[in-house]
Amino acid sequence: MHNNYYFLRVLASTLRQKLMYARLKQCFSQEKDELVLGFERQNGDEFWMKCCLGPQFSCLQFPDNFHRAGRNSVDLFSDVLLAEVQEVEMYENERAFSLHFLGDFVLLFKMYGNRANIILFRDGEFQSLFQSRLKKDAEISLSQLHRSLDQSWEAFQANDGNYSALFPTFGKEIKAHLFNLGYENAHLKGRWEILQALKKEIENPTFYVYHREDGVYLSLLKSEGEALYVGHDPLEALNALYKYHYSIGEFLKEKNQLLNFFQRAQDKTRLYLQDLLNQGNKRGASVPYEEIANIIMAHLHLIPANVTSIELPDFYRDSTIKVKLNASLSATQNAENFYRKSKNYAKELAHWQEQVDRKKEEIKVWERWEQVNQATNRKQLKAFIPLLTKDTSQKAVEEIPFKVFDVQGWTVWVGRNAKNNDLLTMKYTKRHDVWLHARDVAGSHVVIRNPQQKVVPKQVIEEAAGLAAHFSKRQHESLCPVIISSKKYIRKTKDLLAGQVIVDREEVILVPPARMD
Repeated sequence: MHNNYYFLRVLASTLRQKLMYARLKQCFSQEKDELVLGFERQNGDEFWMKCCLGPQFSCLQFPDNFHRAGRNSVDLFSDVLLAEVQEVEMYENERAFSLHFLGDFVLLFKMYGNRANIILFRDGEFQSLFQSRLKKDAEISLSQLHRSLDQSWEAFQANDGNYSALFPTFGKEIKAHLFNLGYENAHLKGRWEILQALKKEIENPTFYVYHREDGVYLSLLKSEGEALYVGHDPLEALNALYKYHYSIGEFLKEKNQLLNFFQRAQDKTRLYLQDLLNQGNKRGASVPYEEIANIIMAHLHLIPANVTSIELPDFYRDSTIKVKLNASLSATQNAENFYRKSKNYAKELAHWQEQVDRKKEEIKVWERWEQVNQATNRKQLKAFIPLLTKDTSQKAVEEIPFKVFDVQGWTVWVGRNAKNNDLLTMKYTKRHDVWLHARDVAGSHVVIRNPQQKVVPKQVIEEAAGLAAHFSKRQHESLCPVIISSKKYIRKTKDLLAGQVIVDREEVILVPPARMD
C-alpha cells in the first residue's frame, strides 16, 4: 500500500513540512529506473529523495545522505535546479502528488505501481518526463488530476452500498479487509459504519511493514503475524520497506524461485532417466536381431513367400520364436534386414548408454539445490541466478496472449481484439469460468478464471465487470450494463464474425467503467 492514495496523502503532508522553501540542488540518475533528488533546506541541512521507479517495484526512499558516482550519472530536469519549493500538492483521490517550484515549475510524482513516473511541467504545460517508455504520460493534464467525489451518506445510499464508486482509491488490500470485516453481509447502515471506521483508521494510520510469501509490503492496517516495522513516520516506513524489500523480500523470492527451478529440473531429469532405463529393460528382454537373422537363414526352407509372420524353431533357447517379416521381401532379404538392424543396434545401445550416463550426471548437478536451500544472503545465490534468467526466457514464450489482471487474488483475462476474443473464449476459457462483456456494444471478452469451480465473490465480479466496461465503447459513460454468464452458456456458430458469440443464459449488472490509473 506504499503507493496507495491514503499513504501518499500522509507522505505529501510530511514532505510539505520538510521541503517548503528548500532548494533543489541536485537531480540526476546513475541507475536505470532510479532518479535522485538532493535538496538544501532553509536551515542548511540536506534532504535526499531516491525514486526507484522500476516496472517490478516502484518506491520512494529518503536516505540520510547520498554520494553521487563519479561517472555514469546524468543530470535531469536541469531547468528546475536551484529553484525553491513553494508547495507540495496532493491530488484528491489520486495516486499522485507534486512539488511546485518558483518559476511555475511543477514536478509531478505519478505513483502508479509498475507505471510510476516523474513528469516536469511549466505553466501547466508538459516539458519532459523521467520514464520515456511511458509516452502517454506526456498527455497528462495537471488541472484534471483532482477527482472530487461525493462520499456522503446520501451518495452511498444512492449507490446501494457499493463503495467502489465513492472510494475508488481503496485498493485490493483495503477491499479484502472490508470483506473480512463482514461488509458484504452487513445491512446498509452497518456497511456505512464499517466504512467510516475504516476511513478514520487509514486517514490517521500507523504504518506496518510485513513479510509474506510473495514479498515484503507496507500496510496501513494491522495484520496477523509480527511486523518488521511499526511506526507513524511515512519517510521511515518507506526506508524500512525499501531495506526489507531487498534484504529479505528479493532474496527469499529468488531463493524460492531457484529451489522450484532445481526441483522441476530434477524431477524432469529423473523421469527422463526412468524412461531410458525402461527402454533398456525392453531391449534386454528382446531377442537380439543377429540371432533372429541366424534363425531365418537356418530355416529358409520353412518360410513360404508373402507372409507377414511365422513361427520357427529357436535353437538358442530350445523353443519356438515368432518372427515378423516383410511380405514383399524374400526370406533371405528379411534376414539381411535383421543383420542390418543388428549393426545399428550396437550404435543405438552406445547412444542409449551415453544418455543414461549424462542424465545421471545431471541429477547430481540438480542435487546442488541444498546449497541454495542453505543460503542466507543474495551473495550466496549469485552463482545460480543465471539459471533463473534462462528459465524465465523459456517461460516468456508460453505467456498468456491476453491482458492479465489480478482482482482480489482471482486471475482475470481480457481479450485484445476480435480474433483474440475468439481465442480467449473458445480455446482458453473453461466450462466454469465466468464470462463478461459490455452489453450491446463492441468490446473485449473478459473471463474470471475459476479452475477450482468456487463461488466467485460479488466484488470480484463487479470489478471484472468494470474492466469489461472500460475495454468497450462505453468506457466514457458513468454506468455501463455488463453481461455476466458462464462459459458453458457461450457458443459460436460458423456464420458469426470474429469476436461474436451467442449467450444462451445471462445476467446484467450496471457498473462504472474501471479507471486505469
